[in-house]
Amino acid sequence: MKTTLLSMAVAAALSITALAHAAPPDNDSVKITAPGVSDFKFKPQEFSDYLYSYALSNGDKLKFSQKVAHYYAEVRGEKRVEIFPVSPGEFVTQAGTRISFTDNGAELTIDNYERLPMSAQLPAGTSVVATR
Repeated sequence: MKTTLLSMAVAAALSITALAHAAPPDNDSVKITAPGVSDFKFKPQEFSDYLYSYALSNGDKLKFSQKVAHYYAEVRGEKRVEIFPVSPGEFVTQAGTRISFTDNGAELTIDNYERLPMSAQLPAGTSVVATR
């Protein structure tokens, strides 16, 4: 009886040790996070380089505006959307549109343009470029 109990205790101890050293389960998911809005510090006066209307390569016009420390983009005739600075000359919308300014704000590229509020249906991944 003592050997049976001792054998069971040893087997239990070995099982617990094996479980403690087991590899973590495989996980096929990957967590991707968007850049944090607060990760980049942007001064409101820095937006003055972008306060223009731009003629886009698809014929639309895009206008930028500012209200204190909030920045907006608006396609002519559509609802304006807030844009968030993520790096110098780079802005994103909550929907995932990325606006990149170059040449001190004289040129810009917009990736995922279709995610801006607009009535037209565009294919995913639409990009447009513009100059002042």
